[in-house]
Amino acid sequence: MGGTLGLVKPELSQFQKNKLLHEFHTFFDLNKDGALEWRDFDLARQKICALSGWKIGTDKFMRTQELFVEIWRRLSDEADENNDGKVTEDEWLKMWEMFHKEGFKKNERKTDKEKREMDKVEAYDLPDWLKRYIEYKFNLYDRTGDGVIDVDEFEYVLGDFGVSCKDARACFLIFSMNHEKKINLEYFKELSSEYYRADDPGALGNFITGRLDFS
Repeated sequence: MGGTLGLVKPELSQFQKNKLLHEFHTFFDLNKDGALEWRDFDLARQKICALSGWKIGTDKFMRTQELFVEIWRRLSDEADENNDGKVTEDEWLKMWEMFHKEGFKKNERKTDKEKREMDKVEAYDLPDWLKRYIEYKFNLYDRTGDGVIDVDEFEYVLGDFGVSCKDARACFLIFSMNHEKKINLEYFKELSSEYYRADDPGALGNFITGRLDFS
């Protein structure tokens, strides 16, 4: 991997906040009203089914619906502080601040030897709803279903979220190490963990949303 998690402080840095807010606005808040609600996840469900050609009533259509109901329920349990059925920007960042601080404390209790032996992408766990979401994102990109994301698939899907072809291809070259690294599910999970956790601008996972700069 190209960087480390770099979590030397329990608070989120501005760099980390910029990444998390980019994810919030680009991939979660699909109706662009500034808050996450069930209808955003229903739009996401419709989007993946339309992109993949899954018709109403098919097994994949129904499994996708169940998945998004589960993701929304778990996310709202974690982040919706006032139980109004919405997750605002502030609530989103507070949730991540909490996860970040918990991971920082857990890491601080490890010995130096344990820290050296620990794989950096496993340094902080991700919430269960996000693990399911990451698997959904991988399957969304992997349009041929061959277990590997290629640059054309990556560019095509990100284009549907408003990312330019040029930026998508540039980012893919970076995290695939100039196409030398296969983007399978395991590697995509590592990249995703870096995206959500790393405070290192050189971490390869920073580029999996098709954005080149978060400064």
